[in-house]
Amino acid sequence: MNRWLVLLVLLEPARAVAADPHDWSSYNGTAAGWRYNAAETTLSAANVARLEELWRFPAKGSNQNVGAVHATPVVVDGEVYFGTVTEPTFYKLGRDGTLKWSYPLRTRSTGSQLDIDRTGQNGANPKDTDVSVGVFSSALVTDDAVYFADLSGYLIALDRQTGKEKWKVDTRGPEFPDAHPLNATFASPILANGYIIFAGGAFEQWFAHQPLYKGCTGRGYVVAVEPQTGKLVWKYDVGPKPAKLDPPITIKDSWGEHVFHYGPATSTIWSTPSFDAETNLIFFGTDTNNAPRKPTPDDPRLDTKYGCAVIAIDATTGKEKWVTQINPGDIWHRGMRAYDPKARRYLDQSIGDTPKVYTIQHNGKTVKVVGAGCKNGGFYVLDAKSGQILAQTPVYTGAPSYPLNPAPDRRMLALPGALGGLQTGCATDGKRVFTNGLDALLLSTQESEAASLSAPTAGRVVCISSDTRTEHWRHERPKTPPAGSGLRLLMKEVGDPIASGIAVANGVVYFTTTVSKKLVVLDANSGAVLKEMEVGPVWSGPAVSRGRVYVGTGNVLFTTGGATALFPYQPHGAVIALGLAAEKK
Repeated sequence: MNRWLVLLVLLEPARAVAADPHDWSSYNGTAAGWRYNAAETTLSAANVARLEELWRFPAKGSNQNVGAVHATPVVVDGEVYFGTVTEPTFYKLGRDGTLKWSYPLRTRSTGSQLDIDRTGQNGANPKDTDVSVGVFSSALVTDDAVYFADLSGYLIALDRQTGKEKWKVDTRGPEFPDAHPLNATFASPILANGYIIFAGGAFEQWFAHQPLYKGCTGRGYVVAVEPQTGKLVWKYDVGPKPAKLDPPITIKDSWGEHVFHYGPATSTIWSTPSFDAETNLIFFGTDTNNAPRKPTPDDPRLDTKYGCAVIAIDATTGKEKWVTQINPGDIWHRGMRAYDPKARRYLDQSIGDTPKVYTIQHNGKTVKVVGAGCKNGGFYVLDAKSGQILAQTPVYTGAPSYPLNPAPDRRMLALPGALGGLQTGCATDGKRVFTNGLDALLLSTQESEAASLSAPTAGRVVCISSDTRTEHWRHERPKTPPAGSGLRLLMKEVGDPIASGIAVANGVVYFTTTVSKKLVVLDANSGAVLKEMEVGPVWSGPAVSRGRVYVGTGNVLFTTGGATALFPYQPHGAVIALGLAAEKK
């Protein structure tokens, strides 16, 4: 073969199989972030009640175990791709659920150079010194490769047919720009402008409360890499580079004094980005500031505009186009109270939801927008060109106590909280938006840590117009027996949150519930329940492709600690394929 032809083949951008609309080839299905399969015609509101299990991996009665599956499975041409959080491994399954290949992930602990309390003294848990290497996000599948990332800082490409490693990027390694020993990835990759786009950052929220930890020194980032080689094309860092604070800055709350030696710092991005080919822009949401900036006479604020914001960058260069902050003043780590009573401000109010790209009618004109949910419970619609907020749903701003005062607007989608609001995975069909919801107002917001150990109180899915102005229906989850053994001794029932991604296809809405352990199916037009079935402990949102529904099971999030165990615990999981009975063999 001519050497120039070989070179052209090697440099050819990855072509996403998502071009076939029947597939669900990334976390959101497509790079626009909709979580909507426009090509689905087999399953409908008329027959979806007949859904039943076609197969599961591992099969029932099998001696094989796999770890918990937290992310939405990816499905291309009936083949399924997923990673596990525990027993970290990445898998490919055939159309019948049989194993095609697996890729074990290498064990890795946090850097020894970090000043972390590894003894369990000073209020630290020894288990906190190691962060799982597992896969918390979905993969991106193209014609020839599978791309995914893990919590230990690796960006990985595998050959789609064989599962062999093509390349690996170590975001904690010396060759990665501004590498940090706590770099990790929760967000799922997408394809944009011929590049593979990853988002991540330093996961310092988990350690910053420890007295020995002198951070925070990391930032969130978005990177573009060449699909064939993993070569870094550009890197966008969220906010200013952290510097030593001399003297250190102390923030006091009712949980204690919190000393920051470096800042400002921004947390890892856990919002999966979206991409609009017409404008060549990438959109994503950000987490809180983990550490403050040094105030100046002309700007006394401690946070930066990059915390809890929606950001747009150029897909070719990574250059910043606009930044719109949703929640100013949000500086938080897990050792801090998540409510500031003086400022009447909830903290840890990040944007983990993907900004979905669509159009609305605004002031008599068709306007391209991005719409995203926030942990403060609001859904925001922003002008995609300028970042201007055009519309939003009502947000509760009262104190974290019951009865709610003031009474919330009846159109409020969810209550704010450190584990509340709209977490991630809202969906749209371009005309309507379907939001998931989690009410946990008291958790982490009370005067003391002990008083803040509170279960979720409600969960719901709400269907609103794409401009947020009209509510079409809402599905309120009934109360359910609590999951944790400690909670079962304290209360008879708790709320049933919707914390994972929603899937929409052919007039049907699919989602999972974190306490009652169910897959629930609704009519997209009316909100009527069409099907409920228990699938076991679950955090994964479903995917819909070619007449089948796929969901992963198992859960280790917020599951340990006696009375603090909020959700059912299951360190082993499965992937389940559901379809109509006629398809079962």
